[in-house]
This record gives sequence, structure tokens and C-alpha cells, in this order.
Amino acid sequence: MSLFKFGAQSSAPMPDKLCRTDYYQIFTSILMVILGVIILFRSFTSNITMMPLLVGGGFLTLGIYRLNFVVKYFKEKRKCSRK
Repeated sequence: MSLFKFGAQSSAPMPDKLCRTDYYQIFTSILMVILGVIILFRSFTSNITMMPLLVGGGFLTLGIYRLNFVVKYFKEKRKCSRK
């Protein structure tokens, strides 16, 4: 799988249903987004330093990046179920 090609598809087949670890990863991704927003908000309300901006931004972007795959999975599953 190439990370830099636009529209590159993985060779792994899409699973029929999600397992327990997948739901755990979805839950932690949602928590990453929430925690990133909280860290950034607290950083902006108090004195702005580089470390909270990097940590909050890192949590926020990683959580959004992981949730992007979840959204793609459910869109693909919905598209396959309509056929």
C-alpha cells in the first residue's frame, strides 16, 4: 500500500464485520480527538507554549486520521450492501 499515491487501494480485503479490537480503536480515536481539542483549548486560554500546541495538534490530527479510515470503511460497506 502506498501512502503517497492519491486514491491508492489496499490489497487487503474489507472485513465483513468489525471485531472487538476495531471498536476499541474507534473509541480511542474519538477520545484522541476530544483530548486534542481540550489540550488546544487550554493552551489557547492560558499562556501559549509550543509543547501543548504540538501534543494537542498531534492528538487531534492522529484521531482525525484514524477516524477517516472508519468513515471510509462504513461508506464502502454501505456501497457494497446496495449492490
